[in-house]
Amino acid sequence: MSDYSHPKFGITRRQWFGLSGKNGGSGVAPLTFNETQKAIVKRWYPDLRGPIHMSKAGVMTQATLGKGEQSFRFSVNATSAAAAFATAVASTTAAPYTIASKSIDKVLATGSYVSILASTNVCSTGTVALFIDWRPRYSTGTGLWNQDSA
Repeated sequence: MSDYSHPKFGITRRQWFGLSGKNGGSGVAPLTFNETQKAIVKRWYPDLRGPIHMSKAGVMTQATLGKGEQSFRFSVNATSAAAAFATAVASTTAAPYTIASKSIDKVLATGSYVSILASTNVCSTGTVALFIDWRPRYSTGTGLWNQDSA
């Protein structure tokens, strides 16, 4: 049985979305967007039984952006920009591999999910990767840490 002091619970993990193999990712296609508002990630939750604590959200420019800035809104159990708990902005002035991030303090409850919406007011185009930094969190309701705890 694991307890609060177990080392695996103090490790911050980074979940990438669209990080290309060239940049150290799993070889998935990078995230591309165009002139319309689009759900980049519809539903994400790590493969755990318990809740997580999210500490940072951000975007990395993988190729030069054209025409305008692109904002990415991170929300819980929603697909509207109004419900966002964090916004990361990819700038056209950023060189490739530049990271823009925002510190957050958000708990994602068991059974909830994160969705990421790309929205723009201008005609922007580009290739980016998004990320969320997170740690397992103890659930007093379920008594669960993650799938390794009994």
